[in-house]
Amino acid sequence: MTDVSTGARTLHTHVQHVMGTAFGITVDDTVGPEGVDDAFAWLHHVDATFSTYRSDSEISRIDRGELDLDAASPDVRQVLLRCAELEELTDGWFTAHRQTDGEQHLDPSGLVKGWSIDVAALILRMAGTTTFSINGGGDIVCAGHPEPNEGRGWRTGIRHPFLEEAVAAVLVLAEGAVATSGTYERGSHIWGAAGTDLPRAAGAPGLAGVTVVGPELGTADALATAVFAEGSGHPAWFDRFPGYDLLLVTADQRLAWTPGLDDLLVRTA
Repeated sequence: MTDVSTGARTLHTHVQHVMGTAFGITVDDTVGPEGVDDAFAWLHHVDATFSTYRSDSEISRIDRGELDLDAASPDVRQVLLRCAELEELTDGWFTAHRQTDGEQHLDPSGLVKGWSIDVAALILRMAGTTTFSINGGGDIVCAGHPEPNEGRGWRTGIRHPFLEEAVAAVLVLAEGAVATSGTYERGSHIWGAAGTDLPRAAGAPGLAGVTVVGPELGTADALATAVFAEGSGHPAWFDRFPGYDLLLVTADQRLAWTPGLDDLLVRTA
């Protein structure tokens, strides 16, 4: 556990390995260790239930035809229903299935991590805190003001898709979720002019990174995956999700974002 003092508040960061990545939960003094333990217990439960790598998980058993969906847990049914809704709303660019060796397999991972973090955030709220951040492998839900004297929200760095130790942009967010999808390779660091007009399908240079900011991480995570897969930058179906905004890094290393991020974006590379 790491403790950091910010003004009159001390923040405590707890880290555990879940879902194949590091999860960090940062809370203030208003929540005790039981609240954090409950949040991590929930995340481990989700991992055991939804893992595509564990043969005994419900998802693996459904995929093999050993468990009927009607007999699955309410959480599994809820997630798969939301996956189906998102597939329809994104015109098929998000899906809970993947092709492996010519066979189709059930894999709702594109929603599960973000959805589970949303629920973990609710657990922390029920434990009494209004100031927290949950970071699961770079996807983040946060609330409150970690620096009360400054009145500022959480600073969130958007990983640079070409430079391993750099950030492409920094957002300050007091409430909401940030999810990023893309290719992360080393490369030259050349930036053109940034702006709010996103590249469209006609002549679009391609995408290296997609970040979605919005009220729920599950939806933001799924949308980041779908927008990156679709590739045009701002597909028409994205407008079916009010309250969600885009920040893009193009393959030729330009930065673009939707106007809803104007007040949240504090620095660009």
